[in-house]
Amino acid sequence: MKELQFANTISALRKQKGITQDQLASYVGVSKAAVSKWETGLSYPDILLLPKLATYYNLSIDELLGYKPQMTKEDIQKLYIELSQEFATKPFDEVYSRIQSIIDEYYSCFPLLMQIAILLLNYQSMAGEKQQDVINKAIRLCHRIEQNSDDLRHIRQARTIEAHCQLMLKQPERVLELLGDDVELYTGNEIIVATAFQLLQNPQKAKETLQVSMYQYVIGILSIAPNYLMMHIHDSNQFDEIVNRMEKIINAFDVKNLHYNAALIFYLSAAQGYMMQQNEDKAAEMIQKYVQLCNMIEFPFTLHGDGFFDLIDEWLARELDLGPNAPRDEHTIKTSMITSITNNPHFKTLLERADVNAMLTNLKHKLGCD
Repeated sequence: MKELQFANTISALRKQKGITQDQLASYVGVSKAAVSKWETGLSYPDILLLPKLATYYNLSIDELLGYKPQMTKEDIQKLYIELSQEFATKPFDEVYSRIQSIIDEYYSCFPLLMQIAILLLNYQSMAGEKQQDVINKAIRLCHRIEQNSDDLRHIRQARTIEAHCQLMLKQPERVLELLGDDVELYTGNEIIVATAFQLLQNPQKAKETLQVSMYQYVIGILSIAPNYLMMHIHDSNQFDEIVNRMEKIINAFDVKNLHYNAALIFYLSAAQGYMMQQNEDKAAEMIQKYVQLCNMIEFPFTLHGDGFFDLIDEWLARELDLGPNAPRDEHTIKTSMITSITNNPHFKTLLERADVNAMLTNLKHKLGCD
């Protein structure tokens, strides 16, 4: 835990109030020497005096002690990025130990615990034999949020994160318990909200509301597509139709520049599906599109809008807990771009092709992963 800043705080508060150590001592009922020791950090006041001191300065006891049990959104973002970079450069156990210390210090800062759970989920594959323990740690953080937070958004997000964890642990019953076993009816609330903003003579906010919804639906369709593809492996015509339609969405909304990860996952899934269908040429074509997109990406990557989605940048910064920043460090992202192909057993024979091998060699060089 960080050292309490009581000495500096009590000295600064007294001077701001324009009183002497004698006057403060008289009010509290101690000696001037006691106040002097507080301000020099040689001792702390008796715990029973803290409420009286806090009331005198119109502060909470936490503020009086200089202890901050909560972190701002900006601080959480900075810490997340810092820990991501540490995972890429330091031993896993060392970073994991630091994370535990942070959890102990900010155990009631639920937005931070949420991001720690997400961080652990993103890096659990590096934990080796401790992978299941790390996933369970993320689950316990989610339980902490669900049981103690009064923010419904945090509770919903914690359930979603836990559901991801439970899938990794092969617990489908728990997933359905958390998220339900049916699709909720589309209500079109964003249309109602946008209309309300128009009635309030705020057309810009109305446009942002609808544009953000469109953006989320486009990315959402592409996020669903890989799983939907895998359910049509044995129906080549339907599989081809899904690929065709998703590529039209990628091109129509320029998803390659808008949200590269959604497009990359789709191309990778399509390539795997074609290999499962023993259609090596189509699989190589999807890998080529995957590699071409990897070569287009500029680092450090951030989510952003474009000429069509020109109102989402402020929303991304405001609503996403990490802002527009990527959830993993640059090195890990680049490495995973390569290993997503080389470590996939479905691509074993595909990697023996000269054209595919050449593409990967060039990509490794471009990304600095030789």
